[in-house]
Amino acid sequence: MPDGGYVVKVVASDAPSHSPGEALTASKDSRRFEVDTTPPRIENLSASADGDQIHVTFRAMDGFSPVKRAEYSVDAGDWKYVEPVGQLSDAKIENYDFKATPEATKDSSSSSSEHVVVVRVYDRYDNMGAAKTLIRGR
Repeated sequence: MPDGGYVVKVVASDAPSHSPGEALTASKDSRRFEVDTTPPRIENLSASADGDQIHVTFRAMDGFSPVKRAEYSVDAGDWKYVEPVGQLSDAKIENYDFKATPEATKDSSSSSSEHVVVVRVYDRYDNMGAAKTLIRGR
């Protein structure tokens, strides 16, 4: 079913068990409901080393419903919530710009090692889109 708003009409009839002219028919429309199974898209994901931190930017877009939330993980660490630039997730397009700190590693020069940044974004109906980028060591 394509994403969109729908109304279902149910029609009931007892015509098969009655003679013509005596059959009864009734119908009822449902309330409008929405179907959204398409995940949000992540565009322009970029990450770069910025001292001991990682500077991350991206845009999240959904064609049907507002972006509800976004999270990120660095080097398979815990997922962390991130706010959009406007600090409120209420639109179909949200921009993100934040700094993340890599998990402590045994290598004391974490700025010179590789890091994987993964972001995931959810829309109002909990469809999830994800993307990743790699920061190569020096």
